[in-house]
Amino acid sequence: MFIHTIMTNIEKYNNAFVEGLEIPVEQVEGLTMEGCDKWDSIGQMSLIAVLEDAFGIELAPDEVMAFTSYAAGLDILKNHQIDL
Repeated sequence: MFIHTIMTNIEKYNNAFVEGLEIPVEQVEGLTMEGCDKWDSIGQMSLIAVLEDAFGIELAPDEVMAFTSYAAGLDILKNHQIDL
């Protein structure tokens, strides 16, 4: 039996960190670029790609540069009218 579940926006957001940075979900909340070895330039691009795909948006270059923490990403997505 197949059960289809729909992820909430916050689950999509958290999952983007898990997929993009290859870290456990338990490490996601409160994460900063400085506090994560995998959040280097390649990790950043991977994270952004997963987020853009998950939410059907395109982040501007200045938004990508400002996306340096879990909290900053929440603010950026809110600016795109995504409720988290």
